[in-house]
Parts: sequence; structure tokens; C-alpha cells
Amino acid sequence: MIARGPAPYCGWVLVATANILDRLDRDRAAEALASVLDHGPDVVGLQEWGLTRRTVLAAHDAYGWVAPLYGGNAVGFRRDRFVLLGHGLRFVANAGLADRDARPIRILPPRATTLVRLLDRATDSATSVIDYHLVPGVQSRGTYRPDRPRLVGRHRSETRRLGALVARRLADGDVVIAVGDSNFDGFELPGLVSAWYGRRDDPAGTLGSSRKVDDVFGAVAATAVSLVRTASDHAAVLAQRPD
Repeated sequence: MIARGPAPYCGWVLVATANILDRLDRDRAAEALASVLDHGPDVVGLQEWGLTRRTVLAAHDAYGWVAPLYGGNAVGFRRDRFVLLGHGLRFVANAGLADRDARPIRILPPRATTLVRLLDRATDSATSVIDYHLVPGVQSRGTYRPDRPRLVGRHRSETRRLGALVARRLADGDVVIAVGDSNFDGFELPGLVSAWYGRRDDPAGTLGSSRKVDDVFGAVAATAVSLVRTASDHAAVLAQRPD
């Protein structure tokens, strides 16, 4: 567990990201979420958090929640530290086709990120939190799969659009935190630093034995990173960063 400073205005931000498998029943999903929030993150991004789970969030009223009707990417923030300035969906992909035999259903739905803008009470500065979940099935042995050109093209396009969103928020002067599941080990976002920077050789991964597809990006390197194992197939990531 990452040690926290004094709450609420400790001069540090503890950020969590958790892909909580959509096939888990409501009770197991609630347990997984609680095990992440037990660490007291200031900001948390969830993926695969569908409509049937929205009521679970109400039990954690120390957090404000943005849980859009589409996309499955929910964002929580500590009410004692942040004030909600605004939120919305930003689409990174339209509907498309997967490669034949790559998925049970070839049609890919549109894919959206969740953008939440917060006012940090401690610094009186705006923070943009971008929660993403990119298309899966594109990587094998550390590189893009040559046998899935449609999916690879889709992932590259989603990455470009996500990067453009990050660039816009940085250009507007916000502190930017991007959290989520890229489905690509070694994923990068220009202008931000991965929580795995300097830690790529760590043996533990967030999916499978060593793949680090779940990440927390910020302006500077994380000072500490830990994993939270839950009933989900992904481990949650906790990253501590200076403000």
C-alpha cells in the first residue's frame, strides 16, 4: 500500500485506475471497487463500469462521481479536495469492422473517453482527468499483430485521437491526468509520463504475468506505484504523483 500524506491538502495526488471486468456480478464488482478505494485515492478512473453498476457508486459518498451513460469509463474524485467544473464524452473512434475471426462479432461500436475537469482546492488550478479504454486484441509479443490490420489501424487511430485530446487540455493550461486500459504494453502518450516509466522491468503486470496495459499518466514521473489485485482479470494501479 502506498503511504499517503495528511489529507486533504497534502501536496500529492494519489491516482488509481481499475478495469473491473464487466462479467463480474454486482456484488463482486462492488467488492473490487471497495478494495481500490480503501487506499484512499484522490482520483480514480474505472473501465468496464456499465449502467447496471452505477448505483454501487452511491455507497462511496466521500467521492463525487461522473458515470456517463455510454462508454463504461467512470471517474471519481475526493469531494474534500476537488470541485467539479465540467465533464463530457470525447469519442476516439466511430463504429467499424474488426478483422475476420478476430472477435465473436465483427462490428466494433464507437469508443469514447470520459473527460472530467476539476478544480483543485489546494492549488486553485484546473485538472483534466481523461479516462480511456482502447480496443483490445491488437498486440502479441510486444508488437502490433500483423494478422489483424483492421484492429491495429483502429488502435492507432484511437491513440492519435486520445493524444490530440491530451494536447488540447495541456494547451489550455490544465494539469492533465490520463488513466485507463490501452490494451498495449508499452503504451505512450506524448506530453505525459507513464506510471511505468523506469519500472518496465518490474516482473508484475496488470494483465497476465507481466503485461502493463493499465496506466496512470501525468506531467511528471510517479514517485510510487503499486498494484491492487481483485476479482477482475486486471490489477488496479495506484500511482502517487507530486502536484
